[in-house]
Amino acid sequence: MKQKARIKEPTAQQLQQEQLYSLGSMLKQARLQRELSLGAIEKRTLIRQMLLVALEEGKISELPEPIYIRALLRRYGNALGLDGETISSQFFTRPVVNPPRSSWKDSPAAQLRPLHLYGAYVLLIMGAVSALSGFLQRSAPDMTAQPILDPVAIEQLMPKQTVQPQPVKPAVEAVKPKAQTKPVEVDLLLTGQSWVRVVTDGSTEFEAILEQGEQRSWAANQSITVRVGNAGGVMYSYNRSEAAPMGELGMPEERTFGPKVSLLAGQ
Repeated sequence: MKQKARIKEPTAQQLQQEQLYSLGSMLKQARLQRELSLGAIEKRTLIRQMLLVALEEGKISELPEPIYIRALLRRYGNALGLDGETISSQFFTRPVVNPPRSSWKDSPAAQLRPLHLYGAYVLLIMGAVSALSGFLQRSAPDMTAQPILDPVAIEQLMPKQTVQPQPVKPAVEAVKPKAQTKPVEVDLLLTGQSWVRVVTDGSTEFEAILEQGEQRSWAANQSITVRVGNAGGVMYSYNRSEAAPMGELGMPEERTFGPKVSLLAGQ
């Protein structure tokens, strides 16, 4: 009598591949229905187009680790007006553990063995299972651990969802007056979290993520260029001018300040 062929169960990576392909196809269809280009999505999410294409086509090998893929899916879904949290929760990052197979002790052959051989086999199998369990624990990757990455790289890959706050007029007098030492001075007051990069006289002087409530000041002889990831969460003051927001919430913005021209339009 021929034995039935065993059906090979999919691996955790294959399941993740299928999940990503299904979710990516859904996001692509939603984007096309809204007549939005990948460039428009890139501006909304600050996710590079090559990563957006990999998400839509389910190319998991071209994306970062699974825990960050979930963050990218959430950001993409929110940008389309969908429930990004629900979409990302459908992409599982934990490995699939196959159910234990039936023990050899239930087979008729095992029941026919003498008692002393049966005990020896039990001890042998327990030792093998213990060794295999220890090996799997040492070699299996921790799918839930979040690797330490550079904060700037994280901000560029998957900027945090900005919560729409109630309009609050920040206190302009929060920046203490001081004697101006150089022709160009720019003060920043954070009303929300944002990535900030500052270039003074052609050299990058500052690049990091600032939290709500932080204040920073820079001075230069020729020019200061400020680029932020969340323009609505950054108030700026140029040469003691009245503080004003850099732009809209959740949108990137770049502005250049010089000694004679008060403000050059950002890209």
